Amino acid sequence: MILGVVSLVVLALVVFMTINVTVSVQQKIRLQNYADAKAFSLAVIEARSLNYFAYTNRAIASSYVSMANLHAYMSEATMLTDLRLSSAAVMTEIAAQELAQCFCWPGVPCRPQHCYHSFEAEMNALGLTIDALSGKVAKKIQNVDRSAQSVMSALNLHIGALHASQQAVKAGVLIALGKGEFGDLKADNMSKAASVTSDPLTLSIQNVQQWNQVFESNEQRKRRIMAETVNATRQDFAWNRKGAPLANGLLFPQLGKLVKSESIWMGPEGTWLSVQAPGGVSGRTGVTASGSFPGQSGAMAILTRDVASNIEGKSMSTYDHSALTGTWRHGAGGALLPLLGPIGVARLSSGDSEAHKSGLFSLTGNPHSGSAHSSPKLDMHRFLEFNIGDSYPYNQPAVYATATTDGRVNEFGNRGPYEIAKDGTGTVRITKVGPTDGVLTLTNNSPTKAFSKAQVYYHRIGDWSDYPNIFNPYWRAKLHPMTTRELATTLTIVDSNAAILVGGAQAVPGGGGKGVNIQ
Repeated sequence: MILGVVSLVVLALVVFMTINVTVSVQQKIRLQNYADAKAFSLAVIEARSLNYFAYTNRAIASSYVSMANLHAYMSEATMLTDLRLSSAAVMTEIAAQELAQCFCWPGVPCRPQHCYHSFEAEMNALGLTIDALSGKVAKKIQNVDRSAQSVMSALNLHIGALHASQQAVKAGVLIALGKGEFGDLKADNMSKAASVTSDPLTLSIQNVQQWNQVFESNEQRKRRIMAETVNATRQDFAWNRKGAPLANGLLFPQLGKLVKSESIWMGPEGTWLSVQAPGGVSGRTGVTASGSFPGQSGAMAILTRDVASNIEGKSMSTYDHSALTGTWRHGAGGALLPLLGPIGVARLSSGDSEAHKSGLFSLTGNPHSGSAHSSPKLDMHRFLEFNIGDSYPYNQPAVYATATTDGRVNEFGNRGPYEIAKDGTGTVRITKVGPTDGVLTLTNNSPTKAFSKAQVYYHRIGDWSDYPNIFNPYWRAKLHPMTTRELATTLTIVDSNAAILVGGAQAVPGGGGKGVNIQ
């Protein structure tokens, strides 16, 4: 009888212990799912943020390229400041040709109309000279310059707004990492046991460090990277005036009307064309460090070269010169534009080195609107650059997550009725049965803990050789095994006993990385 009662008690305790273990295992699974979901969700936020930075970096670079194109077109316009002075030289040449056709020669009849044409050409040359010295064309170009400055300011504000949005997103990620929890994930995974589930902040510092190490902080290096990016993506025309004759035809479709003097003009408009040699001979535009290109000295640009790589972008620079050709009546001629050509080019520079000159002496006026072209500053460090590391994982950020709960509380938020002890300790004490009390612990009284790691990584599908960067939006997130180093630096913070256990299991022959999730 007594033996049977004892057997029933022992059997009941075994059943209770089994149920307790079932609940604890179930809650452990729920907690691990929660930790995995939290780590992965935070990693997805980081990946999406990095992809956003890639898109906005491209937009910022595109805005700087637009500035370069604007400088190229403005430089072309500046070249026209000497247009009437150069066309006066052309008309003088044509006047001489007309005069030569006026005289009688053996076997050639006299053609007095050419004498009148020569007089017309000389008068046109005089009118063009008067207009040139009055600076009428320069004043027209000043209006264009004001519009160009407005566009530059708008592009600068656009870049500033994009960079401010990047900083806001970057700070938002830091806030999310510092909270230690994420949205409704806890309630979704732990149900009513969420009330006894906590999110320790022990790993927040590691997550913040991982996120901050992603970004390059050296502004000088960032300026070099953006300068090289802009110079590499310039339009061909801005780069070296490729297709220049065609481009000039599109830029100056009514060149004849602009040449025609407002003071004195006789006869037809004639046909006028500005011709530039491509390949950087007659003009260049790009980001420079000092406001001029290699081989350029102020207004002299005879043997210039394109900027080298790895220069610190501080200025946006451009220069232009061309050959002006004109046909009028029965003559044709040509002159340099500006008048001294490569010895006195039209040039424009914005940023740290500012200039806007129409030639060597600027006798016909300077086409600037009073702005020194130092505003806005280029500030080419206004973007986010990836700080690539020397070894794996190359500063690609990891996200760690941990959570703790009371494993004896089920998804309904209740302890089981099988917990005999009224004090909620899960321990049964049998007193007055011998020299010492009998103690039987039916469940684990220690908090249940879970740890998870996610990796944010860069992968351009089909091209593993593309190194991590924040100009291409190919950032992804995945759950990832721990490294041996993280056993000591991260898991130990969460649970030193677990770190020792995992480290020991790793050393077991045949245990391998898979069994203990070690990379």
